Amino acid sequence: MPTSARLKQLFKKIAITTGDPRGVGLEVAAKALYQLGPQPKTLFFIFRDVTQEKNQPRYFRLIDQKFTRLTFASLEKALAFANDLEASRKLKKHFLFDIAQRTSAAHWILDAITACRSKKLTSLVTGPLSKTLIKKSGFSFIGHTGAFRQIFPSKPMHMAFAGKKFNVLLASDHIPLETISKFLTPLKIKQAISSARKFQRLLGSKKPIALLGLNPHAGEGGLLGHFESKCLKKLASDIHGPLVPDAAFFKSNWSKYSVFICLYHDQGLIPFKMVHGQDSGVHITVGLPFVRTSVDHGTAFDIYNKNLANPASMLDAIKLNLKLTR
Repeated sequence: MPTSARLKQLFKKIAITTGDPRGVGLEVAAKALYQLGPQPKTLFFIFRDVTQEKNQPRYFRLIDQKFTRLTFASLEKALAFANDLEASRKLKKHFLFDIAQRTSAAHWILDAITACRSKKLTSLVTGPLSKTLIKKSGFSFIGHTGAFRQIFPSKPMHMAFAGKKFNVLLASDHIPLETISKFLTPLKIKQAISSARKFQRLLGSKKPIALLGLNPHAGEGGLLGHFESKCLKKLASDIHGPLVPDAAFFKSNWSKYSVFICLYHDQGLIPFKMVHGQDSGVHITVGLPFVRTSVDHGTAFDIYNKNLANPASMLDAIKLNLKLTR
């Protein structure tokens, strides 16, 4: 007879937070789960607002075509029920745990992170969450990555994006442009390279890593700035660069590198989103003690409840999460 510790590991438990209730998070999650269907030895715990079943019934009907949906008022109650079923060997892969929340979507993120940290949940998939909602909920952190840093303040974390064409990791993320050169100390660059190597291993790639310069023409030997010569010198053999930023993402480079390290938010995300659009691409947080994947698009308030949202990015995020938690 397996021990209780062993029984707890029979099913992996993946949380899906659907983000702003007035955005497309629930829609893309429902469509992705419908396309994916139940997975072996996997349970999904979907966080959503308590009013959404009344306001968006079509997406619940979609989920219910593939899953047996069990609705709870809290994650704690859902986990307790799931653990009881697991211990009695009555848990089935087609069960989906529906967490109908009365708190804000920003609170769901903290609840899911806490449960992943304590290993009550295996991993996390996040839907789009606006920074305005976070602020209105009384929190000071900015975005999901800010929430992770608040709970794990000593762990260097980096936003990374996995795409079908190429992959990007950001050395800095939600900071003003005017502060980037001061923020990117040699230590910060070293941490970004370390995270890029972790990302490279997650992707299963052995190709070198590319590091972009900060200035036009990567400083042109000091003529257009000295950041490169001061902070990006003596790179290891597996790190190529600093590459000239406006030429780094030529199509001929896509297959050369496993990861492009970009020094600031738009340097990486403009080319990534121009190529991958909103129909593919997965956001990954590198540096967490558990797997977190996410859509790489926003809330799309303008098409809320119009059944127009493309679930491809959410589907990719769930699939990658399943792959990385094997």
